Order: sequence, then C-alpha cells, then structure tokens
Amino acid sequence: MRSANNVVLPPADGAGYLELPGELDLSRLQHLMGLKTSLVDARLRRAFHQGMKDLKLRPVDFTILVILQSNDGVSQKVLCRALDISAPGLAVILDRLQARDLLVRARNETDRREHRLSLTAAGRKLAAEAERRSRDLEADVLASLSAAEQKQLAFLLGKLLPR
Repeated sequence: MRSANNVVLPPADGAGYLELPGELDLSRLQHLMGLKTSLVDARLRRAFHQGMKDLKLRPVDFTILVILQSNDGVSQKVLCRALDISAPGLAVILDRLQARDLLVRARNETDRREHRLSLTAAGRKLAAEAERRSRDLEADVLASLSAAEQKQLAFLLGKLLPR
C-alpha cells in the first residue's frame, strides 16, 4: 500500500513490523529505527562473514579493496576521511593487506609525506571475486523485498548518511 506521497506503508496485517523468534511482546520497540537497522545489519554481517570466510576478508578489508578498484592511487589520508578511520587504525589494516600482497603503498613524488595506494594483480582479482560474492550475499538477505523496495530502501538509507 502507498500513501498519498508515494511512501510504501506497512500492510494492515502488521507484516514488516519488528518480530523476533520467541514469544516476546516487542510492540514498545516498534519506533526504534536504530534497533531495526542494527538487527538487519547483524544479519547482513553474518551473511558477509559466512560468504567471505574462505577469502579471509573482514568487512573493512573488503571495503578498502573495492574502493581501490575504482580509485587507484588514492592517498591514505583521503581513505581515512572517507571511512572515518584514524590514520594509525588504517595503517594496521593496510599493513595486513600489504602482507597478503593485495596492495602497494607508494610515496607521492611531489609530497613525500603522502602515500598513494594501489591494488596488486592479486588484489584486483580478490576484490573482483569478493564484490561478486557480496552482491549475491546481499541479494539473498534482501530477497523478501521487491526490486523496487530494495531501491527505495537504498535511497532512504542514503538520505540518512552524513554529508
């Protein structure tokens, strides 16, 4: 059902409301979007970890590899800002990825303090495989939504992201 401003409304039978296994009354929690997004996030993370286990990729590793696929030569500083990770925290992650021969750091020739990041051939191959798997994993979790609902969800979540 849609409202006058084309927003999808929950069906009258209550489908889509917060329900967890068991016999708990959760009616007083229906207003908590944070709880709902956390529960969905937990489900997505479980699927991610299961699907990426053999690739030995953590979510942040995956994110960095996929970002570098489209942003070859990006600086560590820009990546820190984009991911809201401290420089020392990012350095630990990059060390781990570099030890696996997935990326290389190169000093910027014009500003020797800056490091530029690029994927190795192995990094590009792993990133492509992980990205393909991630699409399948998310599709499985989101299968209860129509394609239009998935687009609407992505749009609405995007509106809530910081700018």
